[in-house]
Amino acid sequence: MNKIFIFDVDGTLTPSRLKMTEEFKKFFSEWSKKNKFYLVTGSDLPKLQEQMDFMDIESEGIFTCCGNQFWKPDPSIPNTSAELIYENKFELPKHLEMFLNIVLNQSPYPHRYGNHIEDRGSMVNFSIVGRDCTQEQREEFFEWDIENNERGRIANIIKRKARGIDAVIGGQISIDIYPEGNDKSQVLKHIDYDECIFIGDRTEQGGNDYPLAKLMEETDNCSYYQTEGPEQTQQILESLID
Repeated sequence: MNKIFIFDVDGTLTPSRLKMTEEFKKFFSEWSKKNKFYLVTGSDLPKLQEQMDFMDIESEGIFTCCGNQFWKPDPSIPNTSAELIYENKFELPKHLEMFLNIVLNQSPYPHRYGNHIEDRGSMVNFSIVGRDCTQEQREEFFEWDIENNERGRIANIIKRKARGIDAVIGGQISIDIYPEGNDKSQVLKHIDYDECIFIGDRTEQGGNDYPLAKLMEETDNCSYYQTEGPEQTQQILESLID
């Protein structure tokens, strides 16, 4: 039976934008020797490489930028770069770029640390606090956003006003922006499976894992689990061991 797992990365296999913990890496390295899996992340490949030694933990493939890029590692050549199999190109419309700059200037959040509109070629990542913030600054914004739901409001405005564009909450500080349909759900059509299980932390409506979780729920022999972090991901995987 071809049983396949799909994992989000930030908040699922690693703490947000941090490396995989040594404890979880030890568990996952052993688990991965007996199971087939894919990774799907909103980040681009360089950011993923910072967080995971994915060449040491062999995956079937890596979907970056919410599934808009697909990379295939070569298992015969350890510790090499992965090959890009496909990429969906996306250019941020000028009117939407102007809107994001207005939002950036008008946001009540008091701190800005740089790299607020990051073009990843196949999607755009937008952050009020900025991707150049430290981990402590990231946590501060995250706690503020939980109380104020600014990212949720911005994403909803983009979806209402920008025709053909989707916007979803990703990670702790940002919003992922891409054409409608070019979300994580697209990865399933590229995977051959008899049974498929997805685990992610942003599976609620409005999160960047939601489109894939919803599709899994509607598709035969597919299911998903929501996690709050690597520790819970380990508990889920242990509960699924035959």
